[in-house]
Amino acid sequence: MSVVRKVREEGLSLKITSRLMLMTSVLLTLALIYSSVQTFVNFKKLERSTDVYIELEDQAMSLMDASDYLTEQVQCYAVLNDRVYMDNYFNEAFEVKRRENAISALEEIMPDSVALYELQDSMRHSANLMDREYYAMRLVLDATEDTDIPDVLADVVLTEEDSALSSEEKIELAMSMVHNAEYYYQKNEIRRNLNDCLKALKNTTFTSQQGIESNARRALMSVMFLIVVQAILMITIIWLHTNLGIQPILKAVDHIRKDESIPIIGASEFRYLATAYNGMYNTYKNSISHLNFKASHDELTGVYNRAGYEFIKNTLDMSTTAMLIIDADKFKYINDNYGHDTGDKVLKRVADTLKRHFRSDDYVCRIGGDEFLVLMVNIMDDPRTLITNKMKFIGKELSEMVNDVPPITLSVGVSYNGESTDPEEMFRQADAALYQVKENGRNGCQFYSEIYA
Repeated sequence: MSVVRKVREEGLSLKITSRLMLMTSVLLTLALIYSSVQTFVNFKKLERSTDVYIELEDQAMSLMDASDYLTEQVQCYAVLNDRVYMDNYFNEAFEVKRRENAISALEEIMPDSVALYELQDSMRHSANLMDREYYAMRLVLDATEDTDIPDVLADVVLTEEDSALSSEEKIELAMSMVHNAEYYYQKNEIRRNLNDCLKALKNTTFTSQQGIESNARRALMSVMFLIVVQAILMITIIWLHTNLGIQPILKAVDHIRKDESIPIIGASEFRYLATAYNGMYNTYKNSISHLNFKASHDELTGVYNRAGYEFIKNTLDMSTTAMLIIDADKFKYINDNYGHDTGDKVLKRVADTLKRHFRSDDYVCRIGGDEFLVLMVNIMDDPRTLITNKMKFIGKELSEMVNDVPPITLSVGVSYNGESTDPEEMFRQADAALYQVKENGRNGCQFYSEIYA
């Protein structure tokens, strides 16, 4: 018997087809993950390249800022003869050392680069200026007869000609040395080298980013291609499962309702099942599902009841789950003054508001008369800010009367994975936090970790 004839008579095996499709899907998923990681890595490289450029640009500019600061302090000292400016000068030169730090940063990240060479050249011009500045400061010290000479200026010796000048002439010469054309020529050379350094940084970064962008583009194209292939595969899987499994089942249900035999169609497994158990099918599926729903959900509010909570808590990873116990404040007052029908409306409104503000993945439960519990699942980061803001929005919404339903406030106690991963212990902690809120006047949100930190 040929393969085609065998398939035609016995049908495709849903088991074999599913395995083949699953294997193909896994391979495609792995390839997609790999390409996505490559795309992410390239974008992180691009981000890092930009950050490095900004950092090095700031360092290069700090060298110029330091040079300008030194110029400002030595000029002020030459003009005002106030020693504080000289102290500021040497503090920058030997303590803060922004120029040296800029060189070190560039040497570490971009050694043997044009940008580093230009920055080092700026530093050389700045060092040359310091020789003039040292001499000018020594002139001022002699002119003011200041004998407290810093160690760095002790080796600076005035020429005989300059030593013979009067105090006023020494001051005038000192001011000239840090204000004349030669001095500003050196300053302009520092700026020129700095501009060349920034251009080199920009060119190097641009070249690097072009390569990274090219790699990122290729990786992104791979991701897009794999997504398309994955989508085609998923459509194929859905089509096969629909035609081999779902459609035969749907037709079987129609025939069972008509008290007819089940047609032998679809996957080989279903054909075998139809042949072996013709007339038998799970007619109780919907009723069982309905009974399960009624057993696990609160009839009034539609959220999970206590039994539903007891089941759910044992199926979750509590290490990534936050537990909120929520009490409707002064609910007895509403029942006593507005009636139980209004009280029921309040409870429904609270449940609806909680469901609307929490994610569909989260679980909202009514575990008592006016007591609710929420399980926030798959939390990776500290949820305190998120929960606090969420409860503020919920509280604001419930504080307004809507359709004659009176406003109500909520008291909330929270325990999350930072405290415990045992459901019973988390419940005890959240309940303790809730008690603290009630003791402090209700209408609030308290975290167990903030009480017993």
